[in-house]
This record gives sequence, structure tokens and C-alpha cells, in this order.
Amino acid sequence: MTGIQGTSRLAAARPGCVAAMTVAVLMLTGCAGSISAPPGGGSTATPTPSTTATARPSATATARPSTTATPAPAIAADPTVCGPGDLALSLQSRPQDSGMGQFFWNLSLTNTGGAACTVEGYPVTTLVGSASGEPVGSASGTEPGRWYPVTVVVLEPGTSAYSLLHLGQAGAYDCPLVPVGALDVTLPGWDAATRVPTPNPIEGCDDDSTVLVRTGPLAPAPVTF
Repeated sequence: MTGIQGTSRLAAARPGCVAAMTVAVLMLTGCAGSISAPPGGGSTATPTPSTTATARPSATATARPSTTATPAPAIAADPTVCGPGDLALSLQSRPQDSGMGQFFWNLSLTNTGGAACTVEGYPVTTLVGSASGEPVGSASGTEPGRWYPVTVVVLEPGTSAYSLLHLGQAGAYDCPLVPVGALDVTLPGWDAATRVPTPNPIEGCDDDSTVLVRTGPLAPAPVTF
């Protein structure tokens, strides 16, 4: 009672002070009501959106196709001249073309090697005595261009070239006769002769003045009359 009475007295004595105090209490009450604390007592911070770096696609290097060098085609070497070791020589008779004191043989040269080689020109032949085994008489002459011209003949392995041999009957000449069973054959460019058996025994002239054999140029096929 004493407090209330004291207050009443204060209000009666100082009415302006009471009004000021009332306003102050209302203001404090209003401020306290407008501030609401977040649950848990912590302050709520507005999150700032993070800046997400957009990864740029990595530059992928485009692989260039490798360039493969194409080797240049090998250039085949020109065939070399046939040597005695490259050829098999043989003689074949031509009875259908014989008569009138003359006859013909084919001289054939067959490539027995593993690579191509060439022949050209006129073979040189010498008659070989059957008894002595030595050359007799004169070396052969030539019949130029009668059927084939002189040309390079390329012999692949297994193929042949031919020379037509034109022979005279030794009995038709005034010369010493000697039996013959082979010919020594030398090709252009050869240093040595190759001995070739005759198709049949013949007679030769045992002197150097009588030419019994004439050879034609080497050709890719036998001569046909």
C-alpha cells in the first residue's frame, strides 16, 4: 500500500514523468516483439550462391593419319649376255632341206640358267676330226641377212635361239677328206668354244682354204624355207 500510494503521489506530483516512462516501456516492448531469434539461438545467414566454374572441354588433338612411304618399284636390270655356263647347245639335222651337194643343220641354244640373258650375231664354228679330236679345216663363214637380220635375242629360262648352218658336202671339193663327229661353237663375246656332237657323221676338208660351213644370225625361231 505504501508503494502504490507513493507512486500515486509521484504521479500526482509529476504527471509528465509518468507519461514519459509509459512511452519508454511501450517502445521497449515493441522492439522486443519485432526481433525473433532463430531456432537454436543462432543467427541465420543468407547463403551467397557459390560460383561454379564451368569446365571447358579439353581440346582433343586430332591424330593425323600416318603417311606410309610407298617404295619405288624396283627397276629390273637389263639381261646380261649369255655365257657358256648359261646355255645348252645342240645340233639338229634338216634332211628335207638337203641335196645338190649341200645340207642344213639347226644350231640351237637353250637357256638353262635361272635368269634371262641375251645372244646376238653369228656363231663361229669349226669342224672337229673324229680321230684326232682336234679342229680341222677353216672356221665358218656367214650368210648375212638371208632369212633373219642380226638382232638381240632375249632368252628367258628354258627358251632357245637358233642359227641355221649351211654346210657343203666335202666330197664335192678337191680337198683331203677327214671324218668329223663334232663342231666347236663360239658365240660373240665368248673366249672359249663349246664342243657340240654332230647329228650324224660327216666328212670335212683337212685344209684351211675350203669353207664348208656358213652360219646364219641367231634368231628366236628356226628358219623355215
